[in-house]
Amino acid sequence: MEQNKVKSLKARMLEARKKNINLFSDIGHRLESVGLKNGVEWINDSKATDIDSSYYSLELMEKPVIWIIGASDVQRDYSVFDKLVRYKVKKVICFGSYETQIKYTFAGITEGYAHKETLEGAMLTASEWSKDGDVVLFSPACSSFDLYDDYKQRGEHFKSLI
Repeated sequence: MEQNKVKSLKARMLEARKKNINLFSDIGHRLESVGLKNGVEWINDSKATDIDSSYYSLELMEKPVIWIIGASDVQRDYSVFDKLVRYKVKKVICFGSYETQIKYTFAGITEGYAHKETLEGAMLTASEWSKDGDVVLFSPACSSFDLYDDYKQRGEHFKSLI
């Protein structure tokens, strides 16, 4: 009975989040839908500079996801994404220099994995992999300081490439 209460509460919390997703559309670089190209929605979530923010964003996705995640030299526990990625994410594209930890976490649990040094390369791969009805979610789960001045510059770069 307690398990049913937890499931019910979780379902209600997720529904409340989905209802409030429109609030984020007013915040630049946070779950910002920036285009529909060949039936694929492109979402700029560059403001997701930590694991919790990216987790929240993935949780809200209702279409199959091609996830562009950033890499940094900071060690992170990506295992928290395991069940969510298995359920929501088709393919993962890591961009940046430090991809080993991300590769070992996600490569075996999705349909595809790629590593690209640049955002341009990641976007090209996302464009090649995505199909009508998919969403490309740019939710880096890390800071931008090794490649950009801040998340805003990174998000603007993402939007310029669509």
